[in-house]
Amino acid sequence: MMKKTDGISKNALVDRPTGLAGMAEPVAVSRGRRESIVQAALRCFSLHGVEATTIEMIRAASGASTGSLYHHFGSKERIAAEVYLEGLRDFRRLQQDYMERATTLEEGIRAIVHANVDWICARPEWARYLFNHRGVLETVQDQTTQAAEMSLSQRQFSAWFLARMPPGQRLRWPQDAYLALVVGPVHDYARHWLAGRRDTGLPELREFFAEAACRSVGLP
Repeated sequence: MMKKTDGISKNALVDRPTGLAGMAEPVAVSRGRRESIVQAALRCFSLHGVEATTIEMIRAASGASTGSLYHHFGSKERIAAEVYLEGLRDFRRLQQDYMERATTLEEGIRAIVHANVDWICARPEWARYLFNHRGVLETVQDQTTQAAEMSLSQRQFSAWFLARMPPGQRLRWPQDAYLALVVGPVHDYARHWLAGRRDTGLPELREFFAEAACRSVGLP
């Protein structure tokens, strides 16, 4: 049905065009540098653990300068939090893409399960990080912004779900309870599978979990 989804360095000392077109290049370079740091940090955290990883390790892995690291993030703790949040954003983009293709409530439930399975399988390092390191968000101060980021996937699900409810029908239970039924079993199995504690691969159970999710929320 739907397939899984699978930065930039330039010499700054070049002639820069003027106007909006000229502004786009430095922005793209900055964004690319930030993304390369996030990916390098994820590799370091996966290999050494968050506590044992140092700024120097991330600098060496990313090829960025120490000044660039502090310019974009400010501290190792903020890098760790951004790796977490960027993982959520990456998943959310895939889930949104899948859900936009669905037209019925059942297709939407299946799309959410498929997005979770496909993203976890395509991004196993990131999935492990999200499952095991939510605590990194507690080490930085902008808790309000982070709480908003964390709730976006739930709000994305809720808006889509409610828009496709039959007219006059009301939910019997809280929306987040339904979301837990839809994605909870996938996440629980994935944690064990990523840790090597399950023999059957998660991709093989993609339709099993989709079917179970539909039944759990009362769809035939």
